[in-house]
Amino acid sequence: MKSFFIYLILRFYRLFIKIKIEHDFDVEHHPSSLIFAFWHEIILFLPFAAPKQRDISILISTHRDGRLASDVIKYFGLGNIGGSSNREPTKAFLEMLKFIKSGKDVGITPDGPKGPRRKLKQGVVELAYLSKSPVVAIVCEVSRKWRINSWDKMIVPKPFSTVTFRFLSPIFVKNKKEFEEKSELIENRLNEY
Repeated sequence: MKSFFIYLILRFYRLFIKIKIEHDFDVEHHPSSLIFAFWHEIILFLPFAAPKQRDISILISTHRDGRLASDVIKYFGLGNIGGSSNREPTKAFLEMLKFIKSGKDVGITPDGPKGPRRKLKQGVVELAYLSKSPVVAIVCEVSRKWRINSWDKMIVPKPFSTVTFRFLSPIFVKNKKEFEEKSELIENRLNEY
């Protein structure tokens, strides 16, 4: 019940902000699974930008707040994978790999669940390598915003602001020698905004 109430609040608040979605490639019709990577600070309104034609599950921590978030995103038509780099990381990693191999997409906050803020953890690069699926960085620009006093400095758009989500070009990881280079590339792309 609490999760549905939060969903309704987000839907209502959405009436007072403009959301724009930009793509560097055709996300909706990409022929294979994708790994969406985005900073934890932009998660609040990101479900409104989720590509409708794709079957996406988001990696969410299994702690109390994570369970609530996973219940909320279900109302947006998104699935969830329980776990994080702190809680059951191997189980979560294998679950994501299974989802990708079955043709689904996954979403990851590579600086979550507790930071450090805007610093990429290597798991997303390892997942891309093992699954042979590309990483798509999602960045966000908000014309006017507040920031919550939390580890991630979560963004809350002010009423009547414009929120622009941009899906950047896919990044493939072809071998282990590329891990450091691709980690840096993904982190830099995520930090463009």
